Amino acid sequence: MKRMLKYLKPYGKLLALSMVLISLASFCDLLLPALMSNILNFGIRDRDMSYILGACLQMLCISAGSLGCILWGSKLSSKVVAGFCADLRSDIFRKVNTLSFEEFGAMGTAALVTRATHDVMTVSWVASMLCGTVATIPMLFLGGVILAMAKDMLLSLILLIFVPVILFIVLAIGRKVLPLWKRSDLYIDRQNAIMRERLRGIRVIRAFRSEDREHGRIAEATEIMAENIIKGNVSMGILMPVSLFLFNVATVLIVYFGAFRMEAGSLSAGDIFAVIQYVSMVMGGMMMGSFAIIMYPHAKVAADRIGEIFDAKGMGNNTLGEDRTPEGEISFRNVSFSYGGSEDAVKNISLTIGKGQKVAFIGGTGSGKSTLISLILGFRRPGKGELLFDGIPAENISKRSLRKGISSVLQGAAIYTGTIGENIRMGKENATEAELLEAAKIAQLGSFLEECGGLDYEIKQAGKNLSGGQKQRLSIARAIVKEAPIYIFDDSFSALDFLTEKNLRSALNEKIQGKTQIVVTQRISSAMSADCIFVMDKGCLVDSGKHEELLGRCTIYREIYASQTGGGTK
Repeated sequence: MKRMLKYLKPYGKLLALSMVLISLASFCDLLLPALMSNILNFGIRDRDMSYILGACLQMLCISAGSLGCILWGSKLSSKVVAGFCADLRSDIFRKVNTLSFEEFGAMGTAALVTRATHDVMTVSWVASMLCGTVATIPMLFLGGVILAMAKDMLLSLILLIFVPVILFIVLAIGRKVLPLWKRSDLYIDRQNAIMRERLRGIRVIRAFRSEDREHGRIAEATEIMAENIIKGNVSMGILMPVSLFLFNVATVLIVYFGAFRMEAGSLSAGDIFAVIQYVSMVMGGMMMGSFAIIMYPHAKVAADRIGEIFDAKGMGNNTLGEDRTPEGEISFRNVSFSYGGSEDAVKNISLTIGKGQKVAFIGGTGSGKSTLISLILGFRRPGKGELLFDGIPAENISKRSLRKGISSVLQGAAIYTGTIGENIRMGKENATEAELLEAAKIAQLGSFLEECGGLDYEIKQAGKNLSGGQKQRLSIARAIVKEAPIYIFDDSFSALDFLTEKNLRSALNEKIQGKTQIVVTQRISSAMSADCIFVMDKGCLVDSGKHEELLGRCTIYREIYASQTGGGTK
């Protein structure tokens, strides 16, 4: 929780001013019972209308001042809370972008979304409490007790008897609700995860008529979440009626014993009224404090969940080798990697890609091709063995330098809302319009740009107004516009027809001639022109060589060739 409070430091002045204003409002509230007591003791008793009107005018002015302080303080409090949430979410977003794939998978997208939304809102309650409740509770509680004692010590003792009773009830409820909040938050994560699965796989669900099963899964998660939230709210709800009951008991006792003291002449009716009002304020302060004590465990659970994100090591960005940009040579030395299962995704891979060489990785689905690309890009670390760039171990090169030296197109084209020009410019921020058009032309987007009106054509979210081939070509254009010694194309031509792919490859080879080019594909046509083809199968490198060499000696490559060409090996 302490880590969350540092986000309030930039708003220290606003926070302090808010606390002062709300404290002034509470102080004004404490003055009202004394004025009302004077109206009863002097105005009504002596039938002095001018005194009553004067006192009422004072009460009206004090109430107006209290209202002004509350409104101003609440406005400042809202600014503090909004800024606190914005800064915290911003840092969560930055940290999530540094998480390794293993850490990201362990937490899960649904949990990260919940922590950046629901948990941040829960923690923001602490900021709101500091702006108002922290200032109000001591003012109402201590001020009410002191002023009540000033009126009558004996009646004030009745109030103090009930304070430890309420505190005991609050602490008992707090211990009960903490595990309930933890469990409910876990099932909020599960709800989000199931909903994401349903939305992403809605066509498959309908195709296999699995709606009832999916409804059952979400219903189960919702019921468990709701059950825990309801139990927590019911437990918290007990506090209000119990506190009101104790307050009413205290009021009856004050009136009862106050009557005897009035008969003795040591207390007036106005004093009894004032004491009851102060008891009400003390109880109000107690209720605020009780709510804070009960809510704190929930906020602490949320803060701990957010803290798990900040505590993650992430991929890091070591400054060692900050000036070492890869020049194009890549070597794997006995590299193995596992996603956590019983078998390695890639096993004992040893190969070298020369500077300026065009290579291709080919193999069936699940053969480990994309895993090798993840290792090259630094998304994952080898479990065994060593990965080198120009003879330098990858861990001795900063992530910034590594990514600067690689331009890549990954599986699943990532298209963003905005114009075509803005999407391509993500590859090179200072690219000129001529460079953007050249990249689009090489990616075979020329005719599409003519039809849609150029680089200013607006793309909808996730490229919904583009075809699969247009998305891939736009991603390729983004990679081309970036100048780098290494270019990676991970199954990025699969949605293109053979003629478009042929023209694109011809223009692409001319553009990045002399640069290291790595192509991951399942198409023979995409691989056969490579200087060296690496054949993958079940995570192993089974053979490597040129197209003609592999046709002659590699059974797997020959089978792939035959299945795609429909002929023999010639």
